[in-house]
Amino acid sequence: MEDARLVESGSLQMEILPDHGARVRSLRFRGSQLLSEADQHPDNWGATYWTSPQSDWGWPPVLAIDTDAYTSLETSLGVALRSAPAEFSGRRLCIGKHFRPAQADTIDTEYVIENLGNSEFRMASWEISRVPPGGLTFFPTGTVEISPIFPHAELVMEKVGSTSFYDHTGFGLGDSRKVHADGRGGYLAHLAERHLLLKMFEDSPAEAQAPGEGECEIFANLDGKYVEVEVQSAYRLVRPGERSSFVVRTAVVEIPEGLDRADREGLRKFADAQVNRLRR
Repeated sequence: MEDARLVESGSLQMEILPDHGARVRSLRFRGSQLLSEADQHPDNWGATYWTSPQSDWGWPPVLAIDTDAYTSLETSLGVALRSAPAEFSGRRLCIGKHFRPAQADTIDTEYVIENLGNSEFRMASWEISRVPPGGLTFFPTGTVEISPIFPHAELVMEKVGSTSFYDHTGFGLGDSRKVHADGRGGYLAHLAERHLLLKMFEDSPAEAQAPGEGECEIFANLDGKYVEVEVQSAYRLVRPGERSSFVVRTAVVEIPEGLDRADREGLRKFADAQVNRLRR
């Protein structure tokens, strides 16, 4: 596949493909890959970006945003890329992505929606990370949960105290399952063996989220080969010539000895502590 651009922060490495939608091909922590790879699915692998709500464009994703080449921009830190103009639902816009190292083992990705048209619109940013099956995904429970999402079947979250969990090992093959949910505290966590992947972002109340969507979403593909863990921004007004920005901080930490996936409350406390530390 085409040459990748590399962003590093401590033991965390992110590879980005400018010629393939500025998609993140790999996210490695101390050599371990956290994202699903192309041999699992020909189209749905790595980490990508869409605009929200999906009802604006349906399916498949908009090529200029999801898979077409992005242009490199000058930056003093990290990798900055910009899509070609995209047109759908009467809107004309382009997407910017800026990947830059933050503190150790932490990378910030800023997504920018730029309105190139003559009319204002409302839109949210949507980051989709595809991970191998078998993990445990969780986030602080919010006020709203929308499931099932046609044409997908219901993805049932396990509620433990103030946290919503999805254990991938309980997934039955044959149906794609999806949940759109409000969260709290602005983070989503995914445990893969001893590695905890954290996605941190600005929390938004349920009423500020895109219609029919949620700031924390999980999609389990029907063949069981990958799961999408997804975060969204608030649904914002973007006037002609203006931009809307959404920053996702990605971090990976190892859970301590003695803590495992069965200890749901222990995982929640550990994740909360790491999020508080990594946001400073």
